Amino acid sequence: MRATIFFAPFLLLASFASLADVPLKQADLLGTWQIDKESLQNDGSKSRSLNSTWTFKNDGTIEGVSQESDAHARVDMLRATLNYSMEEGKLLKQAAPGRSKMETCVAIEKENNKMVLKCQTLYFFMTKK
Repeated sequence: MRATIFFAPFLLLASFASLADVPLKQADLLGTWQIDKESLQNDGSKSRSLNSTWTFKNDGTIEGVSQESDAHARVDMLRATLNYSMEEGKLLKQAAPGRSKMETCVAIEKENNKMVLKCQTLYFFMTKK
């Protein structure tokens, strides 16, 4: 009984540690990332596939390119440049082109060339090219 009481808080603490954000450095982001999908869920369920890339540049800009596969879409390709910075291991990026509002994004997972980035309410599942 005492062993159960001792291990229960430890297991609870360990489960919270696995949910901790992964601190990022600018060097982790530099280059082009393919956005494989975006989801409102952290496990990627009910996701939407994207044909988009984000290129993080050393000058503090992100070039985003999205190509639409729908033949009836109004625009077949969209290109935007956003500003970004790094603060305490988190990505601060411009929320939309031409706006001063910044949003904070955190890496939920990062392993080799794969990363899950949470920005506001969306999770971006990404692969470095």
